[in-house]
Amino acid sequence: MEDNHLEEALVAIRRVMRATEINSLSLAKKSQLTPTQHIVLQIIANKKHTTPSHISYITTLRHTTIATVINKLLSRDLITREKGINDKRIQYLNITEEGLKILESSPDVLQDKFKEQFSSLNDWEQSMIVSCLQRVARFIDAEEIDAAPILDYGGLNEEPEEYLNEEQDSFK
Repeated sequence: MEDNHLEEALVAIRRVMRATEINSLSLAKKSQLTPTQHIVLQIIANKKHTTPSHISYITTLRHTTIATVINKLLSRDLITREKGINDKRIQYLNITEEGLKILESSPDVLQDKFKEQFSSLNDWEQSMIVSCLQRVARFIDAEEIDAAPILDYGGLNEEPEEYLNEEQDSFK
């Protein structure tokens, strides 16, 4: 019986991984955006004149990752960047018409579906799920891996070496 539970647990983990991968690939195919780029674009669309630091704070992604995402969005003319009037070091980001079109035509991100379902649970159910997932992360020695609260499939956004370099970055 014990092996049956182990197998069920491994299948459930694999399903989550596959769902994340499939969603990321679907989003990339339809909008040419990764989930991380999509979420950053949504943040910029929702807050006029937002800054990279604000995006980094909201997503808990490192400044280097945000800079890479912003540069990709800028190169596609999905956002604009302007310097602050009083402090030229500050960058203000705004979405373009093309960026709005991409967001409107993009499919729902898996993260939005999860958020909706998770938010509908009682507090004790949310706590139980978080506790179980944290324990699973410990089982596979993943609790120290730097990860933002974004369901993204690695490899679409950055090369694996960049992920390894970010673990050494002491931004936080």
